[in-house]
Amino acid sequence: MASVAEAREALLAKTPRSQAIAQDRSEILNSGLAANLEMPHPIFIQRGEGGYVVDADGNRYIDTSVGFGLHMLGHAHPEIKAAIQARTEEGWMFGIHTTAQMGLANLLHEASPCAERVVFCNTGSEATMYAFRAARGFSGREKIAVFDGFYHGAHDYGMWITDPGSPADAPEPVPMGHGIPAALRDLVLMLPYRRAAAFDLIRKHADELALVFIEGVQSSNPQEDAGEFLRELAEVCRACGVLFGIDEVITGFRVAYGGAQQRFGVQPDIATYGKVLGGGLPIGAITGRADVMRVFTGLAAERGVFSGGTFSGNPLTMEAGRAMVSHLRDHPEIYVRLDAAGDRLADAVNGFCQSRQIPAQMKHVGSMFHMFFQRAPVRSMRDASNHNVAAEKAFYLHALNRGVLVPGTQRAFLCAAHGEAEIDRLIDVFCTSLADVHNEGLFEEV
Repeated sequence: MASVAEAREALLAKTPRSQAIAQDRSEILNSGLAANLEMPHPIFIQRGEGGYVVDADGNRYIDTSVGFGLHMLGHAHPEIKAAIQARTEEGWMFGIHTTAQMGLANLLHEASPCAERVVFCNTGSEATMYAFRAARGFSGREKIAVFDGFYHGAHDYGMWITDPGSPADAPEPVPMGHGIPAALRDLVLMLPYRRAAAFDLIRKHADELALVFIEGVQSSNPQEDAGEFLRELAEVCRACGVLFGIDEVITGFRVAYGGAQQRFGVQPDIATYGKVLGGGLPIGAITGRADVMRVFTGLAAERGVFSGGTFSGNPLTMEAGRAMVSHLRDHPEIYVRLDAAGDRLADAVNGFCQSRQIPAQMKHVGSMFHMFFQRAPVRSMRDASNHNVAAEKAFYLHALNRGVLVPGTQRAFLCAAHGEAEIDRLIDVFCTSLADVHNEGLFEEV
């Protein structure tokens, strides 16, 4: 058994270079990235290799961040590396259309059930921002409906969370931090996730809504049975004449080759992509029905919207993405193996918690997983408790000290480079760490 104090002391002793980097950079560089845990200093990564990362001090960790989910094949996959190197021989940025774009566009068109047309941008946040703009342009309406517990990127229209004091069936949005114009609140309709009341609110506000937008699987709350709600939501939107959109930035090429659309058998009017699609380089994409996507053909188009970016569709990303997506297309067994690995990990951790009466649980969909530190069921994020914050922080610190890195968002992933040995190690580290936290008395019964 190890205490959290002992784990913290051990980590500090073996990460002096990370500590020095943190001190040096604090004078000039403010970080916009989530640290992997709360310590006197964050861990700084030097390199990635397959399913592992190595920090500045040479410590090696099983990586369950994998670039916040984007390294589906693991770090520095040889086919992606070769594609990037080959592209650099011909130049990597021109600012205008290149011959590289059609390869990835065709792959996305074939993989995504709704992708009659494709527009590239640079990040998932850009993709969702443009999807909102396209829906407004196409419909002539201004209000966007999103769901409590959502994350659709860092633009102002995505920076809303649920007021915890508002009713479960009628959640109210409040801004996530300062700097979000209060006037935008009137353009956001917050809906209750996986509750029938959401359908009533859509019907009530149908004449105002440009778009109802939802993650294929909530990254904060991965639930395998989310498909039934998605399919009913699509039917309600179509009956009300409201565009229905799925955010596949995380789930696209992750939960299935065809994303949440394929896994759950649902087709939206518009969908957004990022992460896995870029092969490890920055990317975003908007796809959808041809008539909706026509708004992107220029400001002279009927109800045309502006979109553009210097690096949108840049050839380096296009080639990395084409290598990634082509490999996933040609190796469908990857998804079968990762689904089985995700099931094995979650079954082992949940079985351990139940046998030891530890109030914790792992939710997962395929290779996505997230720990909740409570015994009570979690159907939506409104059910999530914050009573075990100390236990949660201690768990992740123990895991890191034992060589497993989980991102600070706690939204974790497996990749194709994680084999049976890595899954065995994850099970051992997670169960041992849970036992240590439990034995130290850090859990409250929730």
